Amino acid sequence: MIKLDTSYSLGSIIESNFLGISNDAEPDNVIVTLSKNMVTCFHMPSQNQVHCWSSSDKLSSGVIFDPSTNCYYGVFNYTRIGKWLRSSLMMKDMKKFNFTAKIIKLLTRLDYKGAVAVFENGHCECLKEAIGNRKKIRDAVINDGETIELAKLCIFRTKAICIIVSVDSKNIKTLRSVPLEDTFLPINLQISFKNKTDKLLGYCVRENSDSLNVLTFWSNGYLYSNELYAETSSNDFPGKQLTEITLVNSKKQVTLIQLSSDCIGLYGAEPKGDGAALVIYNFHYNMVVAVQHFKVYTNPPNLWCFGNHLLLVTGQNLAVIPFTCERNNLSLLMDNNLIKINDKYEETEWDSYAKQKCVDTISTSALSQSKLNEMIITDHINNKKDKSLIRLLVENNDISDTSLVEILSYCSLNITKHSSLLLKLFAYPPLNKPSCLRRQLPFENMLIILNTLYSLMKEKLIEERLVDWMTLMIDCSFQQILLSNDPKVLELIIKVQKDINSKCDYVESVYNTNNTMCVMKSKNINSKKRDGPVNNLYKIETINLY
Repeated sequence: MIKLDTSYSLGSIIESNFLGISNDAEPDNVIVTLSKNMVTCFHMPSQNQVHCWSSSDKLSSGVIFDPSTNCYYGVFNYTRIGKWLRSSLMMKDMKKFNFTAKIIKLLTRLDYKGAVAVFENGHCECLKEAIGNRKKIRDAVINDGETIELAKLCIFRTKAICIIVSVDSKNIKTLRSVPLEDTFLPINLQISFKNKTDKLLGYCVRENSDSLNVLTFWSNGYLYSNELYAETSSNDFPGKQLTEITLVNSKKQVTLIQLSSDCIGLYGAEPKGDGAALVIYNFHYNMVVAVQHFKVYTNPPNLWCFGNHLLLVTGQNLAVIPFTCERNNLSLLMDNNLIKINDKYEETEWDSYAKQKCVDTISTSALSQSKLNEMIITDHINNKKDKSLIRLLVENNDISDTSLVEILSYCSLNITKHSSLLLKLFAYPPLNKPSCLRRQLPFENMLIILNTLYSLMKEKLIEERLVDWMTLMIDCSFQQILLSNDPKVLELIIKVQKDINSKCDYVESVYNTNNTMCVMKSKNINSKKRDGPVNNLYKIETINLY
């Protein structure tokens, strides 16, 4: 499953002449932003500028980086390719190659040696050969009056294929495959819905090691997948209907992009309001697994994927969203509020005999693991089986928030008696939905848990999970703490603050000491003899801990 982390902004760099982000630039956590006259390289996530070049010539497409030659390549005014070194300070001395035919884009990727030039007429050719035959007349791939709006270099069964999508004067899009080797036959596919009434909102090419698919999202709200080079004959385009996506507006343009072998991202306007939504869809589970909202929708909704970062334009800013790929149990996803409820199925209650037997029949039951755990935990609490609850916490990682709060409430009745169970509970990750904590746990019981957490924190140097639980408890009861006007409660909060600050200061001092030792060690390796002592020999940088 893909998990979206907190987004941050790379700054207000969107200008009137902004061309976009180059996905084919250097791979070492550096992105390249392009305007018509300027190329700027940023390092992520530090956001520091690495390189910046300006030119009197205007860029007409993305910039690529060739690690074999340590050079950048860019297309200027459609008919000139410029080449300059990574170490160049200015672009005035770049090497220029003039062409008689217009070049739309340069393509490259990490797992393919060399680059590919895509010409205005759809012809695709290795960049090295294209430079060597600059005056050669190339056969057209697309029809007259069509313009190319997408060009992508794909690897299918270890062979390179260029996928281009062109659009004509009637806004009819046509997908064509241009094999760079004589392994596959070219494909000519018109992207149109069979009933001719639904409007295409977005599309992308999804590639895996053994399949190549074109994904399309239509105004009817459904996502479709059509396999290219399928071994068996398939249905008419758009192919297989995957799912209905209601989290984006089905009347405005949507951008689709592949994030991994199993996931794609859809970025478009929200169904209601002026904001935008980024939706992550998982093919393995055939469901939406994550969504993030933005206050401003920008048309067109530009979206790029760079390593494990998503970059998108929101308003006049370039937002950066780190994401991580995680494996998760389907039972956790089944509790997700993004799932559309199917009214055709009814939830039934098990009888007492079934509840008694469910422990031994978990693998064959029809309920999700988290639902079974809820039933088992309630039964153990009623029977005061602390050891069984501890074993359940240790062996399971899909316990619902409701069950965790139920255990907390149970332990708060007698902290001394249930101390072992409480320790195991605090080793578990905090709640995903804090609202159930405010709803199920009374304020008096929450204060008891807060005092227990403070006592545990005093015994340890620093424990991240304890801090997380403490923060969660204070956040959930913050309003009640303010309204209580209890001096003992205020005294507890002040103690917690002082204790955490002192431990953070200690960690910072340890970090500075280690950093000093590393710097001194690196300096001493190549140190030279000096006549006398020198002050400020080492510059120590500190990181503020919050």
